[in-house]
Amino acid sequence: MGKGARMTDSPLIDLLSQWPGRFRFGRLAVALRSPERLDEDVLVDAVLRGIAEDEDEQSVFDSLLQEGELEAAGYLLEHGPLPDRAGLSSRLQALADRRQELRDDLRDRRDALRKRAGDADLALPELDMAELERSCAVSWTRTLRLLEIAETALEKGLAVGRQALRARLAEREEQGAADPAWAESSHALIDAGLLRIAARQIDDGTRSTGPEQVPALPAWNPELSPAQLLEWHLDPVQRQRQVRYAHWVPADDSARELLEAYASLDDGGFGAAQRFTAAFNAYLHSDDFDRVRTEEITGGYLATVARAFADPEIERFRPVGNLDLFIGGPETREPEGLDAMPPYVAVGAALAAPADRSPCAVLVLRDLLQLATLRTGRSTALVRLLGRQWPLTTFVGRTPVALDERLGPDEATRWSTLRWILDLTGLGGIVVADALAFATGWDPELLHLFLQALAERQGRARGGERWLSRWREERQFRAAVEDTVLRTLGPSRVAHIAFWAALTAAPAGEEVTADELLAVAQLTADLVPDADVLTAAMAGLGRLRLTAQASAEQVRLRRCGVLTFLGERAEQRLETALRDWAADSEAAASEDHGHAVRLWEARRHGLNSDYEEYLAVLEGATPAADIDARLERLERQTAEFSADERGVAGTTDLVPMLRETIGLWQQAFPGVRVETGGPDAAVARISARAAQALFYELLANAGEELAGSESGRVSVHVEPSGDEWLVDVRDNGAGITYPPGREDLVFRAGRSTKGESRGDGLHRARDIAEAADGALLLVSRSDGHPVFKGAHFRLILAKG
Repeated sequence: MGKGARMTDSPLIDLLSQWPGRFRFGRLAVALRSPERLDEDVLVDAVLRGIAEDEDEQSVFDSLLQEGELEAAGYLLEHGPLPDRAGLSSRLQALADRRQELRDDLRDRRDALRKRAGDADLALPELDMAELERSCAVSWTRTLRLLEIAETALEKGLAVGRQALRARLAEREEQGAADPAWAESSHALIDAGLLRIAARQIDDGTRSTGPEQVPALPAWNPELSPAQLLEWHLDPVQRQRQVRYAHWVPADDSARELLEAYASLDDGGFGAAQRFTAAFNAYLHSDDFDRVRTEEITGGYLATVARAFADPEIERFRPVGNLDLFIGGPETREPEGLDAMPPYVAVGAALAAPADRSPCAVLVLRDLLQLATLRTGRSTALVRLLGRQWPLTTFVGRTPVALDERLGPDEATRWSTLRWILDLTGLGGIVVADALAFATGWDPELLHLFLQALAERQGRARGGERWLSRWREERQFRAAVEDTVLRTLGPSRVAHIAFWAALTAAPAGEEVTADELLAVAQLTADLVPDADVLTAAMAGLGRLRLTAQASAEQVRLRRCGVLTFLGERAEQRLETALRDWAADSEAAASEDHGHAVRLWEARRHGLNSDYEEYLAVLEGATPAADIDARLERLERQTAEFSADERGVAGTTDLVPMLRETIGLWQQAFPGVRVETGGPDAAVARISARAAQALFYELLANAGEELAGSESGRVSVHVEPSGDEWLVDVRDNGAGITYPPGREDLVFRAGRSTKGESRGDGLHRARDIAEAADGALLLVSRSDGHPVFKGAHFRLILAKG
């Protein structure tokens, strides 16, 4: 048989196919499944590599799983002489998990291709998802080849589209209808593959937003010597002779002076430092560069870079805009005594960039040479260089709460901010942003966790976009994800049961009724919580940011990557949760209710500086007496607190805030039904913590009125009215019993119909509303609605 000849009819193939030892050679076992593609070279290579790697059947199975050869791995389980047949169920589970992981990866890749095509305004060749999933169940390598066909077609379309748009842009530039900033922005969009936006910008002459429209730094050739290039800049004779450096010519006089001032730092001294400070500020078009002071400190000089965050789209990350600048002496290798400073920039011939993210970001000569070529987008390009070195907290905040506030209240703002975070930190582009948004469902706790993981893996071969499609493979990170989701529910065992039952009953994104949730729980275990308790816990799922809607009648969790992953394990987790609860159901019920009440009562202290610390204590194993003592201290501080503009300033989407508040409220008052209505989003001009405190006081008032009632009902409705939002809260209680005409007493401090030492809640709520330029009104004392005949309060807040 000739070298390379196919071996479909070879007796050797028949012999090897019956040989029991074939399973010790992973690639041979795979190849024998497709004899039509097997030749002598493949056969010899498979056997030799099997011998060299000293594989056994288990390692072959693991290798096949890792490579995505699922059909071959299944064949090995069914026919191979694997040891420890008792472990077959765990291997079958591993095979099922890997199949699901690859299916999810396939969908992510398909969605990314569709998004790229949509952004480029191109028609993507139709992807037969059914065929791809069939192929995925057999071989991931084969599936990737099918995807590569679509990717190649898309790249060809992008190349044609880019060429056409560059020609149109050149025409505009020749006509003199394009200013440099607009033209460079258009080129950046074309380079990023955002052809649809670029085309619109070219046609109508407007300027788009987002990091993609800011020109990137010119690519650096590793063979290029920064020192030689600087020498070329400084020597007029070399500039005439070395034409190969022509595209590194400084963009203007300020860029040329920046390089010359940097060269003067070799001599050291105050004058050189002052010159560089002035040149750096002039390069950034700062009008204040002549007033910037330079101070001598240990190892060098300290100055200020004004307008470093001058771009309106990035000033959100440093509203003041100024940046501390350390200029090292000729022999200084690292700054001293600046550890407590906020993130700053450092330059100096002997300085080296730190190995890990640090508050000190070093600009080396290569960075300055690249910056000098830019005519526009200078401040953003500078922050891009620094942001890859600074701690991630510079852009996302230290806590998920800080990240949530920075992202903003509406999806458009969150999407824009996330793209900028990824761009400025060097963690990825629009594809990574899209993958993060889907994986986390915009839950700030999860998003903070994923961003930290991306930063830790930055620069690794399996980091970035590649890691995002395979995070499920990391056991430790999977556990962290699950813990992050469940942490919001606290230690309540019934809340965990409700969560896992909801995911077991239907995939995330689909509605689950109370009957369906109860049925799932009853089918899973003989002993389950009472229906009223479980439906109250179901309503309590509204506190999760991953919940789209929740009540005692139904719940719908958001469709996202994390919940899809957790849904695959929901049935097993539900069994465990029910077993743990049944082990001591009476104690669990008492602990759950006590924890729910504490979580609910904590809401009124959202404007208190110790609020976050108190929540952390609640989630820990702190004794109840210590928790109560902390709560008493919080209550004293809150009683002395006076609402002002600083505490209420901000914007908040009232809809998810109400959903979260009502979720906690229903667990504290499990017998009372609540009805809600309103738009999908209602962004108001008030901080999240202030809105939380307002909603607490209004709902606490209704809950206490109806506590213990089997027919208690509350209505919360949000609706727009001009440039304001109206939030109406009604209940079917007895109403306000003050005499007619004295309804104002309900807002007086220390006045209450519920007894002594009460009456501060609604007084405080009105103060908060008025500090936010809103109002809190008592619309009717009672009988203002045919069903909700109790008190009717109206909160008025300005639209954000």
